[in-house]
Amino acid sequence: MLRENRDRLMEKLSGYNEKLYQDALTGVYNRRYYEDRIKKMTASVGVAMIDMDDFKIYNDTYGHNAGDLALITTVEAIRRCIRKNDTLIRYGGDEFLLVLQGISETMFREKLKQIRTEIYNANVPTYSRLQLSASIGGVMSAGRTVEETVMEADKFMYLAKNRKNTVVTEKDFSNEEGEDGTALEALKVKQQILIVDDSEMNRAILSHMLEKDYRILEASNGVECLEMMQQYGTGISLVLLDIVMPKTDGFEVLAHMNREHWIEELPVVMISSEDSESYIRHAYELGVSDYISRPFDAKVVYQRVFNTIKLYTKQRRLSTLVTDQMYEKEKNNQMLVSVLSQIVEFRNGESGLHVLHINILSELLLERLVQKTDRYHLSWSDQLMITTASALHDIGKMGIDENILNKPGRLTKEEFEEMKKHTLIGASMLKSLELYQDEKLVQIAYQICRWHHERYDGKGYPDGLKGEEIPIAAQVVSIADVYDALTSERVYKSAYTHEKAIEMILNGECGTFSPLMLECLLDIKDAICEELNTISEEKQTSIQIEKLKKNLKSGGGRAEFSEL
Repeated sequence: MLRENRDRLMEKLSGYNEKLYQDALTGVYNRRYYEDRIKKMTASVGVAMIDMDDFKIYNDTYGHNAGDLALITTVEAIRRCIRKNDTLIRYGGDEFLLVLQGISETMFREKLKQIRTEIYNANVPTYSRLQLSASIGGVMSAGRTVEETVMEADKFMYLAKNRKNTVVTEKDFSNEEGEDGTALEALKVKQQILIVDDSEMNRAILSHMLEKDYRILEASNGVECLEMMQQYGTGISLVLLDIVMPKTDGFEVLAHMNREHWIEELPVVMISSEDSESYIRHAYELGVSDYISRPFDAKVVYQRVFNTIKLYTKQRRLSTLVTDQMYEKEKNNQMLVSVLSQIVEFRNGESGLHVLHINILSELLLERLVQKTDRYHLSWSDQLMITTASALHDIGKMGIDENILNKPGRLTKEEFEEMKKHTLIGASMLKSLELYQDEKLVQIAYQICRWHHERYDGKGYPDGLKGEEIPIAAQVVSIADVYDALTSERVYKSAYTHEKAIEMILNGECGTFSPLMLECLLDIKDAICEELNTISEEKQTSIQIEKLKKNLKSGGGRAEFSEL
């Protein structure tokens, strides 16, 4: 019996550990697993970086739901090609890391080509027009750490993105030809340029200037241009665009690129005989990287094209580096914030779960919010900042008298007024960090501390903010805080059920919230139950483990195990 219960307990703990390292959307391992478990590992493995082509375009054109389904479909396609002992990690937003154990170099390359084909042939449910593809870079570790190998694989993945839907491996550098029969030097250099001009002669002139070092695509009007952009996406490295064209002119093309957010990913150099100041100004307003007037010098055009492509390539690389640095920084932020929040909870006489619950609830609400609207322009980094800062929402309670803070009963009017001051105390504490006022984490934490008790109808405190005057970070934490307060047992009240708490919030019994936030709460109500029940079970298991340790020391292990 003792062994059975011990095995059951260890199995349960293993399940919690798995959840910690699991990506919530796709079900594969998350970046934390890479950082904690395999980053420093030295082994003979094949490492591949898999980057979805045009993922941003999927999100911007079809919505975040389409993007989520595209990620899930990609993972399913990869899983059909790999073994159970292979490791698949969601490394970043649309980037996946694949570690293949005990595989030869030849089989490794074949496996990556199989994955590429499987992704390309996959269908995204309900989005038949969405064509998936991936750029893959692969390297054998050869005695290096996984981290070192990942960095190398990342370089090859970026080479692959020059052509899109391509696999590039270290082996290709020892061959005259790449995996698809393309000379590797060409693969490295021959990025695609789309020339858009209604004059065949103009296209021929530009093509002749550039075709030695670039692969040329051509369109004779704006309609054809947009169709090719839709087809190739970021597989196009640069667009050379004329203004005056039939059907759809250059300005209309730029306007469409702005609406679809393509202009952020595809650099455009406008080449036109129109040299008036108003034309040039309008082109730059619409996002072109450069403007070249005819007649032009061929060498100058070539150099400006080369410089623009080089600049955008550097920007993409820098973006990846910044993401990695941010991850490290945020990991440290989260650790320090967690320590501080636990101190606050300890003084507040709470179990410590309140802060964790607020963090989880805020994350769930934010995920649903960005799926429903882009009103608040919340990036992945913004969401992470808010969930991290949410742990500090009650830091001001450090300045409240313990007799009031832990009073086992309803507060008097005077005591409640004193308790309300924790919002201002917390804000003041953060405001006093003069050296860090420009840090976004501190700014968001300030908003949350000061305004997480404001209400949408203006009847909250301390400043009586109304509607969208309340920062979205404070709105999210506010509704999370109320829900957890209702469902938690406190010295002055029993816990309400999940269903009752949701009902009370929706009915306005706990103050007024944004209709949009209420919709988000309703959408995630099932996910809340699942996530918080897991945490609660984990906490209970931890308590039981401590009891078990004490009991085993005293020789009473069998009886204690029977209670599990």
